[in-house]
Amino acid sequence: MTVDTQVHSLPLPAGAEPPIRVYVNGEEWTEGRDFRVEGDRIHFSRMLRAQPPLGMGRKIMLAMGIGVYGYLKGDTLDLQYQEGGRTRMTPVRLTPEAAGDPPRA
Repeated sequence: MTVDTQVHSLPLPAGAEPPIRVYVNGEEWTEGRDFRVEGDRIHFSRMLRAQPPLGMGRKIMLAMGIGVYGYLKGDTLDLQYQEGGRTRMTPVRLTPEAAGDPPRA
């Protein structure tokens, strides 16, 4: 896995209010141990994997129905939060562009 597929932090959805609940690959993570919320960002203590971008060659092969080998799967992330008094659940697409700074030591 390359460094550019690691996700350490993400912005929260606009209007997101506590409590914030995080589900990675269907497993609930614990605030304070697995993640922390600072301002409008969420920081992860464990690294998440973004789906690596597909190059043009792989896209063409997939369009032709030819299998593509190599590591292409990333983690799934779902956020549950309050917005305007209502509970919202939002899937978050992890991309290398969304990756934040590595965690502080």
